[in-house]
Amino acid sequence: MNSPAIALPNQLSVAAHDLQHARQGLQLTLDFVREHARPWPLSGLQRAVEDPYIISRFGDLQIRIEVAAALYERAQAFVGSPAEALVATAEAVIASADALQAVGNAQQELTGSRSEYPALAAREPLRWQYQIIGNQRLNGVAPPQLEE
Repeated sequence: MNSPAIALPNQLSVAAHDLQHARQGLQLTLDFVREHARPWPLSGLQRAVEDPYIISRFGDLQIRIEVAAALYERAQAFVGSPAEALVATAEAVIASADALQAVGNAQQELTGSRSEYPALAAREPLRWQYQIIGNQRLNGVAPPQLEE
């Protein structure tokens, strides 16, 4: 077995945790940029919120969060084989972690600091999630959590 057997509800709670913190981090970053950020001095802009780069950065973050939320909702309501349910959960975990990481990077870039979030004990390494998805899609192999 390549990874420990952690129940699906635990992994869905990891995705929910990351998604919640991504949303909170995005809101904190939006608030900071709206209230405190200054435009690049040579841009000729009056406010940082007018900067096309910053505007597109927030668009990217919003899309990542919405994708993660959609995959999370899909995994929560998934009806299908246990292997397919585990793949759907892995997709939600990856998308939520990606959204949280992107928000953290944007926070650091746009505010100069990054929010600290508590680590979860039930978190599997993301590389295992990619392995579950890839092996199921490419080779039709059931996730190792189901091979007992």
